[in-house]
Amino acid sequence: MQNTLSIIVLDQKDITDFAAARNEELAKAKTPARNASHSDAGGGWVLFVDSDEKITPELKDEVLKAIESKNYDAYYIPRLDTFMGRELRHGETGSAKFIRLARKDYGKWERPVHEMWVGKGKVGTLTSPLLHESHKTISSFLDKINLYSTIDAEYRYKQGIKSSLWKIWLYPFAKFKYNYFLKLGFLDGTPGAIMAIMMSFHSYLTWTKLYLLWQNK
Repeated sequence: MQNTLSIIVLDQKDITDFAAARNEELAKAKTPARNASHSDAGGGWVLFVDSDEKITPELKDEVLKAIESKNYDAYYIPRLDTFMGRELRHGETGSAKFIRLARKDYGKWERPVHEMWVGKGKVGTLTSPLLHESHKTISSFLDKINLYSTIDAEYRYKQGIKSSLWKIWLYPFAKFKYNYFLKLGFLDGTPGAIMAIMMSFHSYLTWTKLYLLWQNK
């Protein structure tokens, strides 16, 4: 029997719990006839794509070959970010990869933001990347950082994780050093520098908001 594939495109607007949103769509994919927005022939694989990502012909061919293989239950897919007109080959975004292709019964998504597809089984890695261009302007980037840091801080608060003044200072500094120097973000020029700064700012906001949540308990 030939394997078939459900493709779920997640529109990120107005979502405050990304894992819950993905799990909801994953459940719908198991009964495709009830949801005409899913491309599905009733088989056993699911591919998640965000609305700001694109599938290349090379990735399409690789996915189709992967779902016919019996070697793995899920696959990491690398992602290639474009920021300020430049492909980011370095920094943490330059080596980003996520489990986006898996059997329907592989597992579930966890964490309300920076979510992960967690399950049981052998995991392989594809080579062709998803193309990603989500930050078209600095303004929209800052809006996303503000939203994500709020969700992340609330999640950490519920997990009992505490912040402190030294974390607010040290973690953003370490994040910049990691992205710009250790992960060679400086090789991506000005876009790489700005990305490293923005990622550091994300860390600063997350730990600051978490600190304030505990102070206002």
